[in-house]
Amino acid sequence: MRKTIAIFVVVAVTCLLTWKLVQSDSHEQPAPVTEESRVIVAEYKWNGDTYQISLADLNAAIAELPVYRQQNYESRADKAEYLEELIEERLKILRAADEKFDKLSEHLKKLEDYTHQLMVEKLTEMEVDAKVVYTTDDLMAHYQANLSEYVEEAKVRATCITLDDEDLANETLDAIKAGKDIVDMAKELFDAGKLANGPGSTNSDDPGNTNFFIKGASPRWSEFIDAVFAQEVGEMTDAVFETDVNDETFYLIFRKEEHHPERQQEFDEVKSDIERTVERAKKRERINEWVTEISAKGKLKTYPDNIPTPPPPEEAETEESEQ
Repeated sequence: MRKTIAIFVVVAVTCLLTWKLVQSDSHEQPAPVTEESRVIVAEYKWNGDTYQISLADLNAAIAELPVYRQQNYESRADKAEYLEELIEERLKILRAADEKFDKLSEHLKKLEDYTHQLMVEKLTEMEVDAKVVYTTDDLMAHYQANLSEYVEEAKVRATCITLDDEDLANETLDAIKAGKDIVDMAKELFDAGKLANGPGSTNSDDPGNTNFFIKGASPRWSEFIDAVFAQEVGEMTDAVFETDVNDETFYLIFRKEEHHPERQQEFDEVKSDIERTVERAKKRERINEWVTEISAKGKLKTYPDNIPTPPPPEEAETEESEQ
């Protein structure tokens, strides 16, 4: 219900403002004459009228492009190339105007809708964005009231060799127990292309290194994850660890390298996140306040009971079949 009122009021306000904005646009001051505006870089005629493009026009058109495109038109030759595109676009517009496409009702309706959208955006900037204020104390208060939301989960890191060949896995474990370091073994197997697609196998810079992960990192590898969390730092599997993932069997050998326990994040670590959350909340408050203000000013009345109840699906189907 509240959403319906809000939408109704905003649309009403935008319609009321349209005339004022159009009137103000009609009294805009002409652009000041500059050296660039005196330099003509193109001239063409259409239906007896002469049109010119100044250097100022060209540079302004380029400035309206996305930044990544502007960089393509910095040299003289590049600007000359874009000038051709600009002329072509303007000639197409003139040709379309000859066909009265600028008078099509569907086009005018879209133009009106887009104008209203821009008006509402501008009005929202003025009535909401510009009026939302919060302080560092507000951010700290939110942080203190929601400490549980800013807890960093426990995470671990391991060196893991993932294989899909049981015999190779047993041979690898025997070699490690005989004195081969698991990190060196992981690198050798990676270089030989024998590691299966699993924990530690995709780290080309440091084969075997799983990097840090939390308990819920991957449901598919939950057995491996639980086993690593249960280990002590420096502890390695005594036997080959067998696990099934998506109907495939993998054989793992791993050593727990690091364990960072759960910890409360400091305010400065999460300040930017808190700021976004508080800003959104403040904007919602201001929007509700604003809608109440304009609803009262517009003496808004709604009659939801006048909206007919649609017939049940079976009745609607019967009516369609009869028709």
